[in-house]
Amino acid sequence: MTKIYLVRHAQSTFNLERRIQGQMESELTDKGREQASILGKKLSDIKFSALYVSPMKRTKETAHLITKGWELEPIYCNELKEILMGDWQGILVDELKERFPREMEIFWHHPELFNKEGCETYLQVRNRAAKLLEQIAEKHRKGNILVVTHGALLKTLYTYFNYQTIHDIANAPHPHSTGVCIVEKKNGVWNIHSWDDYSHLTEEQL
Repeated sequence: MTKIYLVRHAQSTFNLERRIQGQMESELTDKGREQASILGKKLSDIKFSALYVSPMKRTKETAHLITKGWELEPIYCNELKEILMGDWQGILVDELKERFPREMEIFWHHPELFNKEGCETYLQVRNRAAKLLEQIAEKHRKGNILVVTHGALLKTLYTYFNYQTIHDIANAPHPHSTGVCIVEKKNGVWNIHSWDDYSHLTEEQL
């Protein structure tokens, strides 16, 4: 049986400023670095056999801080990158809501209709992420696997593991910074063991 621990990256500067990140780079904040280090302590008693990481700065640093002192080499996978958001990347969310109210309404509440030029669709993101997760589960037939990735991508995977449609992404929970989602594949079937566990953080650390 394969148990996969999916972790959203720690707080970044764009998170703090409420900017659309997508595949634009941003650094972790001091709070984000603290979040990742705390999670590392929580997970330190678990033996992981592999570490898969999105090759973005914020995920790479999160993974490094979580696994500091562990003998675990990261495997960087483009399939784990955040959704590509084109020319919206780097723009304040409130500004986009004001300039593109209809498009933002579709992005947040009608994911099956989101098809902006220069952006990925939610289906494209889910397909690439799910394909990789299936490959990971096939390669590692037992043990614990750690995956560090992004919030919107995790929302798409939530619907995949629940055998839901793209439309259901609108109601999927958005993981907190360093929120941990645990899934298992047993007898060919995915099961969610827990989703967005951020109990390692206090209110002040969120």
